[in-house]
Amino acid sequence: MASDLEQKNKKTVRALLLLVLVMFLFAVALIPLYDILCEITGINGKTRQESSVLNYTVDTQREITIEFITSIGAGTGLEFKAEKYQLKVHPGEVIKMTYTARNKTDKRMFAKANPSVTPGPAVGYVKNTKCFCFETQVFEVGETKHLEVHIVIDPALPEHYKRLTFGLTFYDTTNK
Repeated sequence: MASDLEQKNKKTVRALLLLVLVMFLFAVALIPLYDILCEITGINGKTRQESSVLNYTVDTQREITIEFITSIGAGTGLEFKAEKYQLKVHPGEVIKMTYTARNKTDKRMFAKANPSVTPGPAVGYVKNTKCFCFETQVFEVGETKHLEVHIVIDPALPEHYKRLTFGLTFYDTTNK
């Protein structure tokens, strides 16, 4: 009888160890799976760098409002804002926006900005042709920088999109 109980316990331990292994492998695979899912569905609104100049025909019959929002990650000692909160634009035209960022700390800072677009499904239609977010920025103590972004909205953007939000979030990467 004790032998039976011992066999059942060993079987249970093996099953639990196998479950833990499967859970660990799933957790490791989750990050690339999430990136693939975001790529397919447009969820998460991450924009891509477009290395070449896009030659779209400007659609003057349509007007889209694009909002420019800024934020900073927790513990990032920057003051960060866009020159304008929103613009009315035509799909296909190059939109240039200037941002101002100032290091409010008493230390040299390395910071990286991450762009995003909402609503998420529109992200594939917003092309980032020039952006300070492509590189890490170095801010000396108290330094203020005027940084530029160029984006183009693909005229193929579905008609029901009348308003887009282009967001940039700065993160302190000094010690990373």
